[in-house]
Amino acid sequence: MAETCTRITTPSGVEILIEPLSHVRSCSLGFWVRRGSCHEHPQEEGLAHFIEHTVFKGTAAFPDPETMAAATDRLGGSVDAFTGKENACFYGKVLREKLPELVAILGDLVTSPRFEEAELGRERNVILEEIAQSEDQPDDWVSELFYSNFWPESRLAHSILGRPEQVSNYGSGDARAFFDHTYRAPNLLIAAAGDIDHDHLMDLLAPVLDKLPTGTSPSPNPWSGAAPRSFILNQSRKGLQQANLILGFPACGHAHPDRTALNLLSQILGGGMSSRLFMELREKQGLCYQVGSYMTHYHGTGALQVMASCAADKAPELVRRSIAECRRLAEGSTTEDELERAKLQTRTSLVFSQESTSARMFTLAHQALHMDRVRSLDEQIAEIDAVDLDQLNRVAREYLRPEALGVSALGTRKGKEIREQDLVG
Repeated sequence: MAETCTRITTPSGVEILIEPLSHVRSCSLGFWVRRGSCHEHPQEEGLAHFIEHTVFKGTAAFPDPETMAAATDRLGGSVDAFTGKENACFYGKVLREKLPELVAILGDLVTSPRFEEAELGRERNVILEEIAQSEDQPDDWVSELFYSNFWPESRLAHSILGRPEQVSNYGSGDARAFFDHTYRAPNLLIAAAGDIDHDHLMDLLAPVLDKLPTGTSPSPNPWSGAAPRSFILNQSRKGLQQANLILGFPACGHAHPDRTALNLLSQILGGGMSSRLFMELREKQGLCYQVGSYMTHYHGTGALQVMASCAADKAPELVRRSIAECRRLAEGSTTEDELERAKLQTRTSLVFSQESTSARMFTLAHQALHMDRVRSLDEQIAEIDAVDLDQLNRVAREYLRPEALGVSALGTRKGKEIREQDLVG
């Protein structure tokens, strides 16, 4: 059983959430930075991700990559990091006795990077290879095309990885400047879950908290111009055996009252083997191998996205049949059985995630960063169960509007492009 989750804010502005779990022997810890690619100025595109990579190249206590790698391997668990549109995160999972070492490593990453030019030069090449790999992967690149066209006036359109011509020029001065105005106490959230004693963890964190600069530096408004726009983009590419497609409807943000109902709608549309799209496009028509839908939420905006790949000459038909299914849902065709299956699948996924300390840590942080409060498991299940067919049909009617749709298609062929008439359904 979980003890009560504690949530405090230090005098310097660091938010800390701790959920002790007495039935486990592992613990997960994450240092979350309330800044992602959306908070970059145009001349800084890709710097949040650049920082995520380069802090691992040496810190005050772990001065070079070899020392850092040896220290992380001695944990016996895992240490990793990622950069998103809204946040960056440095996290790890270890046995309880290794928590002090984990705090020391993560704490040094977010307070004391060295940013030595020689190491940054090598890692810059690694990042450029990562960008090239992403551009070579159709499912990654079609997503970049979607973001850049669906939110064209917003920083959501910026690539998290950055553009090669900018990343190629980033050096220690750029990294230090971005780090110094971003990695500050009010921008940091620390979340922990597992076999953790609250007072012991706070003692371990004290030296890290003392190193964090206070106050915040101005950052651009990431949500200026965040209204999505409809579009159709066909981009050919030689060498692809399939067309890769994303169809996206404008949706709500993290904390909107429609969020839970929309997640259930996405589950019904393309969330499983019995979903509308899987049954129609794969099982009945044999148009594709994989198809699915998923929700993406941000602050004040979001998208319900359908992703699929198929033979290039079948792409228009796949889009037409997808839109037809969306229209049927918008017309109120969802059954009680479909809704109950979606609820069960969502509840099950939620409950299963509670059995992992890392998932618990991620859930705590996500709710603290994006929701009005941290909800218990029972509260989250109650929100799912409270959605009725009337509410589900209402959100389907309001959000599944073909005239608002954005379509990015990579690998379509001349004469078989996606056209406006394909969106009639």
